[in-house]
Amino acid sequence: MALCGEDHVAAVADMKPWVGIILAGVVARVVVIALCGGLHPQALEPSVIAANLNAGRGFTFEQYGAVYHAWKEPLYIGLLAILTRWFGEHPLPLLLFQGMFGVATAVGVAIVARRILGDATKATVAGVIASANPFLVFYDTQRIHPLSMDAFLFIATTGAVLVAVMGQGARWRQSLVAGLVTGLALWQRATLLAAAAMSWCAAVIRAPAPHRARRALSAGCSLILALLVVSPWLIRNYRVLGRWAVTTDAAHVFWLGNNPWSNGTYSDDKGRRVFYVADEAFQRHILGASELEQYDRFREAAGQFIVQQPARFAGLVLGRLKTFFWFSPNSGLLYTTEQKLIYQIAYVGLLSLGLVGLAGFWTRATESRRYEAGVIIAGVLGLAAAHSVIVMNLKHRVPLELVLAIFAAEGLVRGLTVLRAWGKAVNAKDERPAGEK
Repeated sequence: MALCGEDHVAAVADMKPWVGIILAGVVARVVVIALCGGLHPQALEPSVIAANLNAGRGFTFEQYGAVYHAWKEPLYIGLLAILTRWFGEHPLPLLLFQGMFGVATAVGVAIVARRILGDATKATVAGVIASANPFLVFYDTQRIHPLSMDAFLFIATTGAVLVAVMGQGARWRQSLVAGLVTGLALWQRATLLAAAAMSWCAAVIRAPAPHRARRALSAGCSLILALLVVSPWLIRNYRVLGRWAVTTDAAHVFWLGNNPWSNGTYSDDKGRRVFYVADEAFQRHILGASELEQYDRFREAAGQFIVQQPARFAGLVLGRLKTFFWFSPNSGLLYTTEQKLIYQIAYVGLLSLGLVGLAGFWTRATESRRYEAGVIIAGVLGLAAAHSVIVMNLKHRVPLELVLAIFAAEGLVRGLTVLRAWGKAVNAKDERPAGEK
């Protein structure tokens, strides 16, 4: 009986960190809802497609005068359609749905941090930091948007790769699970393939020589399985459109970041969509064209720009890469001054703590822990590379902020430990008898 009681106490103690992370995420979201005046999230493009699905118009969205049938990946939009069919337009179920992914992301960060840092306290701190991420909290409460689902799938994808490469040799079952998770992620965000591929590349390159070939084979099998998982969506698009495509908005998004009027983001320095500051001849060339005609024309225009102005393209790529880690000239144009300031302070603090924590971790960690950290960091670098070539908005770097939360926890807990030890040493010195000083 005593042993059963001890087991129960231990189980409750093990649950406390997870409850704390979840509670921190819930409180952060409730506070923002209260400060912003209640449940009034802004509906965006996914809500339009979900409404079209429920109205029997299919997976359609109108853009620049054309009806798109594969505008974006379908996972979040399909789930949104189900929720609105069941609960109507009331925002509470939608915000609970989004918030669930936001909190699950924080728990995922804590799990990854526990593995990399090897410390339960640091993992809990990382989870709490992630649970209060300003982007995730804002989008979970003020927008009908899949940002938290995207963030969760990033952690799930790179975390699954991490599990697959832990220890020595090939772990085939875990590699297949990583492929399934990555494939599911591709139903929501195609750029997550870059994160998975870079994580696998880091795992293969930095693997011990005797295990490198098996790791490479595991990586190949996992990525092929991911493509098989997303293939029904590709086949559907081929049957509807007559060509293979993940989304037909991809060429438009690529053009937004790579054209003579672009600063590397979606909008200009006044917040206007780049398309509407392009010259009228180009706008007429696009307006009224069909979905596939727009796809081809945006792709051709971006290609011509890259060929004709390679230096300008290179400058945009470097600018977007800088923006991924810092800020862009038009950052925060769609937010209030207070919201922009809060985010800037939070990000600078997170970046500083994260870099300090990463430097300390790298000098103290074992080779195996550095290897595992490299797998997660490589996932972020994969996204940085993808967005530096395509287009960049600050919300695209939420995965970076999640990984920074892991190393910020390392720096914060380590710093507090050093301060506590210093304080004890000072107190002990003051308490010694005068003759012993």
